[in-house]
Amino acid sequence: MERKKYMKRFCIIQSCLIAAVCGLTAFGAPQKDVESTPAAKMDAHTKNPKRDPGIFGDYWWANRFLSRNRLVEQHRGKTVDLVLLGDSIMHFWEWRCPKSWKKLTQGRTVINLGYGGDRTQNVLWRIAHGELDGYTAKNVVLMIGTNNNTSNDTDPANVAKAIEKIAAEVRAKQPGAQLILHPIFPRGVSADSKRHADARARNDRTNELLKAFAAAHPEITWIDFNDKMVDSTGWVPRTIMADEIHPTDAGYDIWMDALLPSLK
Repeated sequence: MERKKYMKRFCIIQSCLIAAVCGLTAFGAPQKDVESTPAAKMDAHTKNPKRDPGIFGDYWWANRFLSRNRLVEQHRGKTVDLVLLGDSIMHFWEWRCPKSWKKLTQGRTVINLGYGGDRTQNVLWRIAHGELDGYTAKNVVLMIGTNNNTSNDTDPANVAKAIEKIAAEVRAKQPGAQLILHPIFPRGVSADSKRHADARARNDRTNELLKAFAAAHPEITWIDFNDKMVDSTGWVPRTIMADEIHPTDAGYDIWMDALLPSLK
């Protein structure tokens, strides 16, 4: 029975991988509103053997999806204290900053559903394929969107709309959980960091829309500590984000200090 269950999952992942490699998606032709259209990333691969190794070799996203699926199965019918839903900013907490991660997870059950490089459409696909099913979450933390806004042609309004859709999906899948929504983190050490500065401006606009959305939905807990991630210039020091986008241990500790008092 157990073997049949995993073979079924393998076939699903394999089918998505084949479709992605052929330039297709599991949902047909691309649509205009890409941010809100669920999409897998089964074709994503890496030459880094330490990044989510598994049966799919270099295809790390497929490996991570399978590993997260197995983790969800381990908690089936159980209560989970904290679920992190997002991109590499969550993914790398566990992977790159184990000291801070150990402090976060001590005494609580945590499922990390962060995937490096993910956008809103990828989170929607993962939710549709079971990552919030089968267990009871006390708290779900959502932060996503910075990878969408990295693209120069992205409309922050579409990103905010997609995040609102994700929030609705979380509420439907985990109605008893406290949904904690963060604004997208600041990025870039200065205005001279052109790639980050342009994305930062789009993030800021997205955050304005998300703040208004959260204010209109009291069932959502809005936690904004972005001011603690920047210095007097308004930009992020490298002690907080060494690569200008992912927190260091110090940055994750700031996040943890802001988050933990609000958890159920």
